[in-house]
Amino acid sequence: MILRRILPIVALACAASGCASLQAALSDAPFDAAPDASTASLELTPQAAYDAGVLDLQRGDGAAARREWDRCLEISTADSPSRLDCMVAIERLAPTSPTTP
Repeated sequence: MILRRILPIVALACAASGCASLQAALSDAPFDAAPDASTASLELTPQAAYDAGVLDLQRGDGAAARREWDRCLEISTADSPSRLDCMVAIERLAPTSPTTP
């Protein structure tokens, strides 16, 4: 009996405070689906570029990995840990030249 009285009050309080799932349930507006990937703006971070390069290298695409790591260097600051990671990855990716005695 008490639950029947409290539940609507709690639901309205949550909706008023910003609970998105309850606001959608209590509103008459049509459901707005998430924007598709073509319109979503993705923020590329140095860490994301480094991770993408690692994934590309694991897939066997060294050229794509190099492009991602170059992008990491372009967008990272000088003191970024991801910048150092990308520099090391590029250095390891570069073919070693044979040493001649």
